[in-house]
Amino acid sequence: MLDKIVFAVFAAIFLSTLAVYLILKDRVGLRNRRIRKRLDALAVDTEKEEELPYTILRDDKLSEIPHMNRLLSKFRLFQNLQRLIDQAGIPMKAGALVLAMLSLGGLVFLVTNYILPGVILPLAMGIIFGSLPYHYVRRKRRKRKEEFESCLPEAIDMMTNALRAGFSLESALNMVAREVPDPVGIEFGIAFEEQNLGASLTDALSNMGKRIQSDELYLMITALLIHKKTGGNLAEILERIGNTIRERFRLEREVKIHTAYGRLSGFILVILPIILAIAILIMNPDYMKVLWMEKIGRYLLGIAIIMQMVGIWVINRIVNVRI
Repeated sequence: MLDKIVFAVFAAIFLSTLAVYLILKDRVGLRNRRIRKRLDALAVDTEKEEELPYTILRDDKLSEIPHMNRLLSKFRLFQNLQRLIDQAGIPMKAGALVLAMLSLGGLVFLVTNYILPGVILPLAMGIIFGSLPYHYVRRKRRKRKEEFESCLPEAIDMMTNALRAGFSLESALNMVAREVPDPVGIEFGIAFEEQNLGASLTDALSNMGKRIQSDELYLMITALLIHKKTGGNLAEILERIGNTIRERFRLEREVKIHTAYGRLSGFILVILPIILAIAILIMNPDYMKVLWMEKIGRYLLGIAIIMQMVGIWVINRIVNVRI
């Protein structure tokens, strides 16, 4: 039994190391390619050009490991996972994220199973901790989306001023790509380069909408596409859209103020059982041992964890009001 545990822990650590290696390989490889391009430009004594902080080259690989890439490519689930990683702006493949989830979840399951008897509680702990990398990617995507939406009105104002000054829509996109901070600058730059390389403006803007998936951005893209077909004063339309987006942000801030009490109450209700369990465990350990030493106690503990997760989901749905 001990040999199996040692082997399993070794396998989990090996998978974790491999996942970290694949993640760092993507980051270091991107940096090395940039350095190599700069050295090549200096070697041939060419004109200095501003290096684009993005790439429009399509990469459909889900893993740097060929066998794993072929396996993951057969399932749409992992393709959607790779799309989520791309939307989060993380230079990582879906295979590395899957390895990180499996290794972390397996390691927690083995350690918990070695300490506590039974399978249900260690399995629940393994699933919870194994999903942490996935939730980290979702959090990064949400944060990047919020950063994009916060800078979008500024980008729309810049496009409006450029159009009124006589620039074309394509030139306005390029101006936003160069002047507005990331991630707005990167996304507009990708759309501009796609349009330069032969893609229609409709496809370039639609691809940007798929990458960000923002209601505010869809509003702007819809206005641009309708204007392309019907015509009109685009600068005036963009100005109204910018004002509409700012008004939506103002309403969202007001909603957050009015739901602050509900969010605080939800946080207290979620954290109170955990703090109470820790306090009882410190003051009277024998009283809490029944939960993991007895079979019925393990069932009750598993049910409590599930109900706690359901409660978090319900409270989150109540306090998060969509505008």
